[in-house]
Amino acid sequence: MLNIWNARVEAIRAKYPHVRTVILIKSDDLLKLTIFEIETVRYNPELYEWRFNRNGNLEGWRDDEHCFTWQPHGSQFTIIEKVPESKLCVSLKDPGKIDQAAIIDMLGVDETWIEVIQPE
Repeated sequence: MLNIWNARVEAIRAKYPHVRTVILIKSDDLLKLTIFEIETVRYNPELYEWRFNRNGNLEGWRDDEHCFTWQPHGSQFTIIEKVPESKLCVSLKDPGKIDQAAIIDMLGVDETWIEVIQPE
C-alpha cells in the first residue's frame, strides 16, 4: 500500500518539485471547517509495524503512534496527521433552509423540459 502511495508521489514530483497536500476537516453540521497543508512525502514501509485491527483494516504504527489505516473493503488509504497550531479555522453562518419551490420558480423551470420515457 505504501509502495503505491510512494509511486504516486514520485510520479507527481517528476512534474512538480514542490507538492503539498491540503487537508479539510468538516464538522458534522458542515458549519465549522479547519484547513491546513502539509508537504507530500514518501514513506519507508520498513519503519512501521503493520497489524490488522478488529474491523480487518491494516494499520501502520511507529513508536506507539497510529500513522496509517488501509481499508481493503473500501480501498481507502488514510494518512493520520496531527492538526498543526497554524491551521485556519472557519465558522460559517447557517443559511437556513432554502425554499425549493421558490428556487424552481425563480429559475423558470418548465415541466416540458423533461420527458419521461417508459422502458419497452
